[in-house]
Amino acid sequence: MRAFLLVLLSIAFAAQAWAAGIDLNTADASALETLPGIGASKAAAIIQYRTDHGPFKTVDELDNVSGIGPSTLASVRDLVTIGPATGKPDASSTKPAAAPAATTAAAAPAAASTSTSAEGCPVNINTADTSGLMNLPGIGESKATAILQYRTDHGAFASCSALDDVSGIGPATITAIGDCCKVK
Repeated sequence: MRAFLLVLLSIAFAAQAWAAGIDLNTADASALETLPGIGASKAAAIIQYRTDHGPFKTVDELDNVSGIGPSTLASVRDLVTIGPATGKPDASSTKPAAAPAATTAAAAPAAASTSTSAEGCPVNINTADTSGLMNLPGIGESKATAILQYRTDHGAFASCSALDDVSGIGPATITAIGDCCKVK
């Protein structure tokens, strides 16, 4: 019963954060992890990008963060804001009036499980399809498509570190993938 109440409280807090919109310029990792499709590695990448490049000026700037692709951006766009750190509000940082209860209840557990498990690991990058590649930490639909295209153009990967040759994948993504990647 106590665990059930804790889950309900967690969902309620996530719903409250979503209703207010999570500020990309001030959110910590735990707040970012409440967003759909954002686990520990993507939250860390968002914070690192913010540290390296300064405050976000637009929500669309999330697309520049390692591991965030068009599908992740689309799923969080209406749930995040750009706060006063930029000095002006951003037109693309709309706040939802309220997150629908069904969406919030379904997405909050999914975000939590993404950050704590390595489901779908390991992934053979030489045989996996788009959905299989998306099981790798930091790999969304656009990066999975880029991996498939690179594999088609250049043949099998000799090692997981060879992913560095794929456009849009750098050392941070390769580090995030870690032991979840295999080539045989």
